[in-house]
Amino acid sequence: MFSARPLVLTSSLLLISSIAYAQSPPVVSTGGNSGDDYSVDCNNVFAPGSAVTNVQLDGSASFDPDGTPVTFQWYEECPFGNFPDPTSATPIYVIDMTGVCSRTCVVALRVSSGGETSVKVFSVTVQDGTAPLISIPADVVGIWGDPTSVGATGMATSIDNCDPAPVVTFSDVIIPQAGPGTPEQIIQRTFLSTDCTGLTSSGMQTITLLSPSGGGGNFANLDVQPSLCPNVYSPLQTGNVDIVLLGSSTFQVKDVINSSIRLWVKTNPSVQVLPNSFLSKDLGSITAVAYGDCNSVTLDGKKDLRLRFTSAKLAGPLGLGTYSSGQGVDLMITGKLKNGKQFATRDHLTIQ
Repeated sequence: MFSARPLVLTSSLLLISSIAYAQSPPVVSTGGNSGDDYSVDCNNVFAPGSAVTNVQLDGSASFDPDGTPVTFQWYEECPFGNFPDPTSATPIYVIDMTGVCSRTCVVALRVSSGGETSVKVFSVTVQDGTAPLISIPADVVGIWGDPTSVGATGMATSIDNCDPAPVVTFSDVIIPQAGPGTPEQIIQRTFLSTDCTGLTSSGMQTITLLSPSGGGGNFANLDVQPSLCPNVYSPLQTGNVDIVLLGSSTFQVKDVINSSIRLWVKTNPSVQVLPNSFLSKDLGSITAVAYGDCNSVTLDGKKDLRLRFTSAKLAGPLGLGTYSSGQGVDLMITGKLKNGKQFATRDHLTIQ
């Protein structure tokens, strides 16, 4: 006769069974660049009207030791941040940086797998670490006595990837005339832009003021197309355009070195053109008392210097063809006298 014997489970078998069926919790990786935390620069990249920074988070290195697929859930405890897709392994975290250049938000990543969940809490800090960009106005060449305020010569502008309104200031260094034949004065104007974290950028504008006379009180007087008042020019016209240096008892055109004469637009001194021909002859008389005033075609017995340019040269190389109809342009003439001194003068014309 057989009798059934009871099944006895030893402690070792129970242990093996427990190990075989236990589920390991997932391992969380935040992907931070400073341990588990993130520290990034503002990155709205000067987008007009934008004050947000997008922070790329990456939890894709999280895993389940048992090989079970994992799911993600991102949480934030910050009134200035949000996740457009909080279930992505690699979400974008959007932080509003309005009015600040530094902000820290607390974030949590929950990784789940096979009924097990792990959570890691970390921080995301946005800190402006890039200096502002500054745009410096073009260098200016004018005549002694011209206004040199920023309203007349240009003000620098600045943008920053975090600060919507970096502060721009300037300071001047005055370099006086070094001697005959040199400018009356040079102003080195340094602009400085400072953002809300104290980062700075700077740049220099040079303002050169030439002598209107070449020394000795003998002021040069320029007239663009003396037969016209006011002066007008059409880039479509053909033929020649005459510009006259009017002589006087104190400015004799015989003292001018013709080969030194250059014509340019006051706002663009880097582009200069030479006359095609010269003629010394009495062509009019000085009646103007300020730049842009009209002179007279009445002869005064004093030699003047006619500078002849082709219209094509003024429209093309000089750039007058790029101006709109009705726009005013100041033309400059600079040159040297036989005594080595410089002179400068200008006149105004209107584009037709």
